[in-house]
Amino acid sequence: MNLKKLSLGAFTVILSTGLLFGCADEDQDSEPTNEEPTEEQQENESDEEKEE
Repeated sequence: MNLKKLSLGAFTVILSTGLLFGCADEDQDSEPTNEEPTEEQQENESDEEKEE
């Protein structure tokens, strides 16, 4: 009985740790990407230029 509880607890800790590290934000160490702006961003920029 105690062995089942202990193994279930260890299994839960291992899975939880894997989930936390697996879903961690990986952008912290990588360089920023130079993506092209979306259509919405381009429209916002053109609207700002028209207002000036």
